[in-house]
Amino acid sequence: MIKKILIAVVVLALAGVAGLYFPMDFLRPAVQRALERGLGRKVETGSVYLNLFGAPGLKVEGVTIHEDPRAGIEPFAYVDSLDAGVRWLSVLRGHLDFARVNLNDATLNLVKTDAGPWNFQMLLDETSRKSGPVPSIRMRGGRVNFKYGDTKSVFYFDDADLDVAPSDGSVELRFGGAPARTDRTARDFGRFYVKGDWSTRGAPQMQLDVDLEKSSLDEISRLIDPYGFGLHGIVAMQAQVSGAPSALLVSGQVQIGDVHRWDLLPQGGSWTVPLHGLLDLHGEKLELTSAKEGETAPVSLDFRAFHLLSSPQWEAGAQLTQIPLAGLMEVARHMGAALPDKLAAEGAVSGSVTYREEDGLTGRVELRDASLTLPDAQPIRAGSAAVEIGEGAMSLEPTTVRIGEKDTAEVEGTYSPQEPHDLDLKITTRGLNVADMRSFGVAAIPVVDQTPQGTWRGWARYEEGAWSGEYDVQNARVAVAGLAEPLKVQSASVRLSGKRVAVTKLKAKAGAIAFTGEYRWEPDTLRPHKFSIAMGEVDAAELERVLAPSLLRERGFLARTLRLAPEPAPEWLKSRGVDGMISIGALKAGDTTVALKSGRLLWDGTVLRLAGIDAGVEQSGASFGSVTGDLQADLWAGASPSYRFEGKIADMPYKGGRLELEGSLEADGSGEQLVETVRGEGHLRGRGVSFSTDAEFSSVVGCFEWTSGKWKLPIVEVVQGGETFTGSGSSSSDGKMMLDLAKGNRHVQFAGTLVAGLP
Repeated sequence: MIKKILIAVVVLALAGVAGLYFPMDFLRPAVQRALERGLGRKVETGSVYLNLFGAPGLKVEGVTIHEDPRAGIEPFAYVDSLDAGVRWLSVLRGHLDFARVNLNDATLNLVKTDAGPWNFQMLLDETSRKSGPVPSIRMRGGRVNFKYGDTKSVFYFDDADLDVAPSDGSVELRFGGAPARTDRTARDFGRFYVKGDWSTRGAPQMQLDVDLEKSSLDEISRLIDPYGFGLHGIVAMQAQVSGAPSALLVSGQVQIGDVHRWDLLPQGGSWTVPLHGLLDLHGEKLELTSAKEGETAPVSLDFRAFHLLSSPQWEAGAQLTQIPLAGLMEVARHMGAALPDKLAAEGAVSGSVTYREEDGLTGRVELRDASLTLPDAQPIRAGSAAVEIGEGAMSLEPTTVRIGEKDTAEVEGTYSPQEPHDLDLKITTRGLNVADMRSFGVAAIPVVDQTPQGTWRGWARYEEGAWSGEYDVQNARVAVAGLAEPLKVQSASVRLSGKRVAVTKLKAKAGAIAFTGEYRWEPDTLRPHKFSIAMGEVDAAELERVLAPSLLRERGFLARTLRLAPEPAPEWLKSRGVDGMISIGALKAGDTTVALKSGRLLWDGTVLRLAGIDAGVEQSGASFGSVTGDLQADLWAGASPSYRFEGKIADMPYKGGRLELEGSLEADGSGEQLVETVRGEGHLRGRGVSFSTDAEFSSVVGCFEWTSGKWKLPIVEVVQGGETFTGSGSSSSDGKMMLDLAKGNRHVQFAGTLVAGLP
């Protein structure tokens, strides 16, 4: 007996194995008809094999399940290998029906028809199918595509598991899969599960549980928008869906956690959001809200989606009630907003915001008792402030803010939190400490940025990376490269236009030198620094001290001893370009006073020129003539600066008469060295000169040379008593001047002295 049983088992095993490898294509027509009756669709099949393992049935390869004509022309499913369980009672009745169909890893197309119903409703609705009973359907590791009419959606489920178990008047559903988009490759989210019942008797009704296991918040957001929102954290969902397919009631909750700095919001580091809403599968609409009717919460959310499969559109909104500003700023920062890392914030935010794909973020919020603080800066405080959100930007309505304890300003502007982070900010004040501008965290205002102290009043606007405005500056200190100490600006009016700066009504001091005037910065010109200044009384020694960093170079002992080449000129000097007009009421050096009526300063790198000099000279209170010409200084020519003057000294008193000198002078160094190195040459003219007791010259004409404090007259012509004498002259170290003259064969010599004040 045992032997017969063993033989039977072996025979059955061999038959089962053989059935898997030997096709039974004579069964194909019957199998195809059975599948068509059960699925209500045309079916094409390949080879058929007998499968005796597990529940006996058939294995069918190369199956294509076509679509119901009402839902389109693309097949409902592509199945590489299908396992079908036979209804044995149907065999006894003389035809073949299947109790179950395992689609394995098939690809399904779920279609929403133009008329409204879905193709799976047609599959499960036995009353409208007028065919055989629907078999239970199973799929493991397959793919589910979605279509709207003939248009395939970007959404699909990968690695999908499906169980459909029809019973009397209802269908039990089980589904699990990984949501994805065809325009995205990377995924980092969990699976989506649906389970419940579908009533097919009378009006269709659904009762489903929907779950999303813990998933990346950023990746889930990319299911909605392929670009994402830069969110960080995890999300999970549990919901119940019930009702008719066109009016499904939704209730449940979403858990959000591990959002960076979410702990600053009222709910802390983990947030549970209740869900209430309505899903219309026919109309492809979903409406969700987190707030129950009559309930007030710090944050309530709304979500609406339309045309879920055909052309997805959606919008989301939030109602905020006294939400900490610091928490919202951290969330905004991690969504891509370019906010300073060390910006500290206090205060509360209330209002509403809505996000729509076509419009972006819109809404209006109000800040109460707000405070923003940057490192090493005074906090900016506002009792209340309103922000309008729309067209990709946030607009601050005119708001009075306090900076520090006393200063106030009115601020308004717009800011784009996304690239390129455009900022349009206007600041208006009746008196603001310039140091408090650091509190705004923007590029410093021209002129104001050069001073660590002082006040300004007026308005300034920062737009497209540049400032414009009109304001006054008072009691400021402005550091200028090349001056021994900062300028002390008593007052000035500033006008900004793009990159250009115009300063008028300037009253300032450089050291002890007071001056008034105007200044312009024109960056696109050859000499961007342009000014016109007027000085009163100026001490020459003080002027030299103030200009020492520009005129003098510190050289060490070895450098001087070994006569080493000078260091390269500093960058500020090499890049300097100045075009300005200067006037000095009285430049005093000892008992000599120079009144510079006008002079044009042209400064190009290491070379500067004072052109068009028009000056008057006094000595010991008496006029000593006038000076006109050009003075040039090469600040980096050699071991020390070199100077050259070309011009004329006119109406200079000399021994009862007047002299005029025209030519050039050169000198090197500074101070006493400058005087010792003076050398020059040129022409002279004189009239009414009492050269000595025996020499009264009605006119003098000649050439001169001056070296090391000594004069030489290579050619000189004088007229005395109606007679003209020619010759030469020179001075000695004791200050005496000797003239050696002749008229024809007549030779004469005259000796005189140089007067004080004449070199």
